[in-house]
Amino acid sequence: MLKWEWKSLLLTFSLVCSVLFFPSLGFSSACPDQKAVAALLQKLTRREVQVVSVKPSPVSGLCEVVVQQNRRKGVTYVDSSGRFLILGRIIDISSRRDLTGALIEKLNRIKLSPEKMKELRKYVAFSAGQGPEMFLIVDPECPFCKRAENMLLPLVKENKVRVNVVLFPLERIHPHSRQKAVGLICEKKGFEDLVAGYSGNATCPEGEKKINETEKFVSSLGIRGTPTYVFPSGETHSGVLPAKEVLKKLGQK
Repeated sequence: MLKWEWKSLLLTFSLVCSVLFFPSLGFSSACPDQKAVAALLQKLTRREVQVVSVKPSPVSGLCEVVVQQNRRKGVTYVDSSGRFLILGRIIDISSRRDLTGALIEKLNRIKLSPEKMKELRKYVAFSAGQGPEMFLIVDPECPFCKRAENMLLPLVKENKVRVNVVLFPLERIHPHSRQKAVGLICEKKGFEDLVAGYSGNATCPEGEKKINETEKFVSSLGIRGTPTYVFPSGETHSGVLPAKEVLKKLGQK
C-alpha cells in the first residue's frame, strides 16, 4: 500500500467484515467510474490522486482501484456504490495466495529493453557459475537478499546458472550496506563472500565510483527494492524466488 493511504484513511474491522465476508448484501456488479473514485480519494487525502483503473475485483461487490504515486502503483478497493473505501489485501484462503500482493508486484514489474540489458552489464560487481545467465540486484545487508543468494548458491556450484551480481545498497534502510558494497569491490571479493556475509570496510576510488554509478543507473530503471532478479528476456522480479522458479525462467528443469 502507498504511504498516504495508511496515514490518511481509517479502516475498521466491522467494515472489512461487512464487505469482504458478506459481499451480496445489496451490492451491484457495476463499479463507479474513475473520476468519481479519484474525487473520493482526493476528498479523503486532500491531495490529487491518479487513479489508473477501476474494475470488478475477484470478490463480488468489491471493485479494484489501481492508483499511482511517484511512478509506483498500488491497489485499494471500493464498494460498487463508491461509498466505502477498503484498505487491505484479498487472500484466497483455498490457495493461501495473496491476490492483492501478486497484483501489485505485476503492476510494478519492470521489463528492460535490450539496450538497458547491455548497459546493466557495465555495473556487474562479480559473476559466478557457468550456466544460463541472469542478473541479481542485491543489498549486502538485505536479509531477503541473503535468502535469495543462499537459494542460488547450489545452482551456481552445479553450474546450472551464472549469476551476475549488481550491488545496490539501500543505505536508508541498512546504514552499513554501502560500506560493504564498496568493500566487496575494493577487496575483489566474489559471490561466495557475499553469501557468507562479508563484513569488511575497505575503501578505494574504484569501489566508490562503481557504487555511485550503479546506484544512479539502477534507480533510473525504476527499481527500488532488493533482491531484484533480471532474466535474459529483460523480465524482472522483485522479491525472493524459489530455485525451481529461477530455473524455469531460464529454461532449465
